Amino acid sequence: MTRILVVDDLKDVTESMSLLFEALGHDTRTAADGQQGVAIATEFEPAIIFMDLDMPVLNGYEGARAIRSAPLPQQPFLIALTAAHGVAIEVATRAVGFDFYLRKPADTNALLALVADLSTRTRQAP
Repeated sequence: MTRILVVDDLKDVTESMSLLFEALGHDTRTAADGQQGVAIATEFEPAIIFMDLDMPVLNGYEGARAIRSAPLPQQPFLIALTAAHGVAIEVATRAVGFDFYLRKPADTNALLALVADLSTRTRQAP
């Protein structure tokens, strides 16, 4: 079982991903914006966080920075999951601490493969 946090302002995204991961036995939480995501991440201590970039209150870039600077026992894998695309977006996500970048709508098999792979690993500091 892996702890997974899904942060997105689109309820359909958080609900569908949460149901998918829970059906596979993972412990999943959701958040509707970056600020809520950071708060849940510090309490829940997920191993994997999927985070949208364009959200209200605190966007994904700011959320990633806050999570990377939080005093967590183990830093999670951060995956940008966004409709935004392009090399500049991918570079910007890496610059703030995201480990991976996936475009919406993400292929279910790709999501499952990534979670399966990351569930067996521990994130090493950059």
